[in-house]
Amino acid sequence: MTPRERVLAALARRPVDRVPWIEGIVGNGIASRVCGEPIAVDWSVAPDGFPTMPGAQLAAEQKKVNRVFGKDNLNFSAFAPIFARKMEKATDGSPVLVGDGLIRTRDDFARLFRLPPPDDPGFIANARAFIAHKEDYCAVACVRLGIGATLLSMGIEAFCYAMVDDPGLIQEIHDAYADWTARVVPILEEVGFDVIWGFDDVAFNSGPIFRPDFYRRYLLPKERAVVRSFTRPFIAHSDGDMTPLLPDWLTLGQAAIHPIQPDVMDIRQVKEQYGDRVCLVGNIFMDDLVHKEPADIEAQVRERIETIGRGWGYILSSSNSLTDDMKTENVQAMITAIARYGRY
Repeated sequence: MTPRERVLAALARRPVDRVPWIEGIVGNGIASRVCGEPIAVDWSVAPDGFPTMPGAQLAAEQKKVNRVFGKDNLNFSAFAPIFARKMEKATDGSPVLVGDGLIRTRDDFARLFRLPPPDDPGFIANARAFIAHKEDYCAVACVRLGIGATLLSMGIEAFCYAMVDDPGLIQEIHDAYADWTARVVPILEEVGFDVIWGFDDVAFNSGPIFRPDFYRRYLLPKERAVVRSFTRPFIAHSDGDMTPLLPDWLTLGQAAIHPIQPDVMDIRQVKEQYGDRVCLVGNIFMDDLVHKEPADIEAQVRERIETIGRGWGYILSSSNSLTDDMKTENVQAMITAIARYGRY
């Protein structure tokens, strides 16, 4: 199977030749060390929300990684802009927002909230260049449904106050983001992307940021409508313990959920309860890739393949991304273990 065929079959819970492997971000530091050559993927996006790196170059740099790793996906950012103070790099090399969100009141929303046109010719040309150079890899468009961008633009404190004082403000911001995504995704599908991957963190390690009833009332109806408009498989991402939200989250109609964070969620339980309706992606613990030894990583990958991979519907991935603070030998152990144990 080609990488594209493999990922699409796994998302449909159909037979594959081996367990696929996809990642959100592979840090340039860890990628360069494992590949033995400089890797320079610009994972940032411009202030208008569109990628800053030319599409052909973005695909070429990721393909260098895939040829060494055996990874199956290439990612293209199609995020709406976030209204927060500034972006910096975390100690692991990943981009993070620093400081409060800027949309804290209705006045802020009216004054600051402006999104770029999804049909921007430069953006579409860049997406077409990316697709033209993807070869047989699975081309993934990375978006946010709405709630992830809302949380980042409001900041957690303002969001929590608004849940009590003005939930309608949250809904208006969320719906504006969701409507923008509903306009950009058909463009990306027409360009030729294979999969849509939504990155919307809505949980801490202790559990979801909001109650299921809040989710059902103010957010879920709009997000369901947006996902129903997609013609490509949709992967939904959230870090943290999503267990209390799972019954509602899965009504979005997504093909897969990611990353099923292993320190706070039990992927075996999720597989048993929901594996007949959704593909599971992830669960190789980031902290173990940083702190443990290659034998531990090999054993973890093998165990996930042999248990969660049984009966199809599993795609290997880290529990978020591959970051620059991970041990080179641990990522190499992951590569080797997938090649050794991943064949059906």
